[in-house]
Amino acid sequence: MFGAIMLDNQEDNFSIFIASVPDREKCVCEIFFNRFQWAEISQEEEEIIIQFYSHPSQDYWEFSLDEALATLLKAKERFLSE
Repeated sequence: MFGAIMLDNQEDNFSIFIASVPDREKCVCEIFFNRFQWAEISQEEEEIIIQFYSHPSQDYWEFSLDEALATLLKAKERFLSE
């Protein structure tokens, strides 16, 4: 089963999705910035893992540290509450 639930679409261009993806046993939390995936949070075992994705057209992502941390914390809270 594949599906996604959009949890947030902030004015700062970040979107958070809880998704069921075919290559994972449990749901994941996908974080997008301007429609491009920035990170994914997962928990297949006891440890929560984050994976960061490469920017599709630039050498790196660049955000305000406070904005990035706030988005990651919000994603973690929503992911763990599902």
